[in-house]
Amino acid sequence: MSGQPPPTELQLMLGTVAGFQPGSVKDCSDIQVDRPLVKDYIIGRFNRIMEKKMDAGDIQIAKTFEISCGSEQKEVFEWECKKYMTTKSFQEGTKGTYGQVICCDELKFCSGPFYTQIWFFAVCGGVALLLIAVIGIVVFFLCCRKKRGGGSNGGSMMKSSKNSTKKSMK
Repeated sequence: MSGQPPPTELQLMLGTVAGFQPGSVKDCSDIQVDRPLVKDYIIGRFNRIMEKKMDAGDIQIAKTFEISCGSEQKEVFEWECKKYMTTKSFQEGTKGTYGQVICCDELKFCSGPFYTQIWFFAVCGGVALLLIAVIGIVVFFLCCRKKRGGGSNGGSMMKSSKNSTKKSMK
């Protein structure tokens, strides 16, 4: 016994893939995803642990993922994160799972409901401004029409009443 704590799930996965001793891996940049056996191993291992609650020791490793993962590693994780987003734990919003921490928190592959995203608020604001502008234009034209055509409408009412009184006198 060396006195070191046993390696965590993420350390085992990354250590085995990178060829290091379990527990000595600090980030995912060492994963050689261009090697088919390594890629298959990482995919299989990640699929097994994605819905498990994350160990405290793995949280520190996961926090370096966005910074340290290269584009090839992110591509592999993105594909697996899409699978994670179809799982029951993601649908229920379970926090602290490997999939949630790695995919959503660190690599930012998950997107919440559309009504919680910034683009939705921007679109709603734009539609609201457009609606206010249209209402303002309609009110403006109605007021201008009333000023110009208001007298003629009133005059026509008078003419019709005069015509009716003349006809009734005859």
